[in-house]
Amino acid sequence: MTVAPKKITADQIAGVIAEKFKGRQEITCYVGSNAATPTASLEALTAAIKVRRPQLPFVKMVHLLLQGPVPYVEEGLQDRVMTYSIFSAGDVRRAANEGRAYYLPCTLANLASLIGKGRKYEPNVVFLKVRQNEHTGEYSLGLSVEALHTAIDYAEVVVAELDASMPFTQGQSVVDAQSIDYMIEDGVKPVYQFAAPDFDNLSAAEKRIGELIAARFIADGITLQVGIGKIPDAVVGTIRDAGYRDLGVQTELYGDGLMLLEKEGIVTNRKKKANLGYSTTSLIMGSEELYDFVHMRTGVQMRPSAYTNAAQTVRRNSPFVSVNTAIGVDLLGNVWADFIDPRRYYSGVGGQPDFIRALNDRTYGPPIIAMKSVTDRGASKIVKMHPPGISLTASAYDGIVLVTEYGIADLRELTSGEKAMAIASIAHPKFRDDFLRSVYEDSLFTKAIGFYLDKTPPGVQMYAGGITLEEGE
Repeated sequence: MTVAPKKITADQIAGVIAEKFKGRQEITCYVGSNAATPTASLEALTAAIKVRRPQLPFVKMVHLLLQGPVPYVEEGLQDRVMTYSIFSAGDVRRAANEGRAYYLPCTLANLASLIGKGRKYEPNVVFLKVRQNEHTGEYSLGLSVEALHTAIDYAEVVVAELDASMPFTQGQSVVDAQSIDYMIEDGVKPVYQFAAPDFDNLSAAEKRIGELIAARFIADGITLQVGIGKIPDAVVGTIRDAGYRDLGVQTELYGDGLMLLEKEGIVTNRKKKANLGYSTTSLIMGSEELYDFVHMRTGVQMRPSAYTNAAQTVRRNSPFVSVNTAIGVDLLGNVWADFIDPRRYYSGVGGQPDFIRALNDRTYGPPIIAMKSVTDRGASKIVKMHPPGISLTASAYDGIVLVTEYGIADLRELTSGEKAMAIASIAHPKFRDDFLRSVYEDSLFTKAIGFYLDKTPPGVQMYAGGITLEEGE
């Protein structure tokens, strides 16, 4: 006989936790993330923490990116609740930079092991959202699977918000009723939606990057992973217009761009070796159209991030193309994406290192880092040396492919001197000559015999298309 979850209201959560963990000094809560952030539960728990009624243990909140308000990071609550954020934005990012929240570095492939049985962050309580199938009665984790199955398996209390605004997704998102202890139905806030990218009005620089990647690396039958942002959007837009066929998708985050390719019949997943016939992802985030598209769709299936980001899964689906972006890269090929500088935390590593290291042999496919050559303020994103003390998402020994609007620098199998010349060659023209000269004149970088500054370095393909950059780009 199926045991149904007990129905409670959000303001009863604190009482449930206080009673269950009476006498405990500390508990760990794992929170479902991204578009499926359980905001009503977080707000209710924080309200109880603020007034200290009921008396609760010290609460450690562990999670990926949260959308909407995150009230427990407010100043003055850190003696009662503390955040351990694996990926951040907004209020949590601000709190981490001000010493009111911890940044917990972890790639998505390793997330389940971080919170597994006997680990430091093994959860006592899980907060999440679910959608119920009206025909079968099953529950789906909808837009956020990531490591929630691991969290549910080991938690003593699982609290779910029943949210009809969330799509019922297929695959390993389905959970049985016995896995949920308490269900909240009233006062639940809808899932978070985001405007779809405008693929027809990208900047000239973004279009050039998309054109370079699509022309050089995309081919019929490849499997694709792309992040979300203007640069990955440009790649998707170019793929859409180039007439490729039978692409596959295996990604950590599925957005409107990948949906567009699937609607256009470009993504069919017919050539995949693992998960033949459907796109696989651990998270979905985007527009209402996207959520309608994935609802009950067997062609888009959820998997834990430990699977979607696993090296063996990536390699089974080769030829594989991974496209991510970064904050900066230095002339040695070091890449950083979670910090702007060592004193300014920005987000998290996500799955970027997972895909880069899964593709460490060129026979599997290229791990691409695509970025505009300069920031919005005109500073070069390519620098001579990375800021001392900054954490790296790719090191000089990781063979990445760097793409800017000026060209491609395929750093795989190059010497340090060749890497430096290749990276300098695709910097913005305002900085390029200085970078090239500094490398050429530095004895640290051994140059190939017969190489001169007017020659194109090994591994470099300069942009030769017809898109003209606008002034200031």
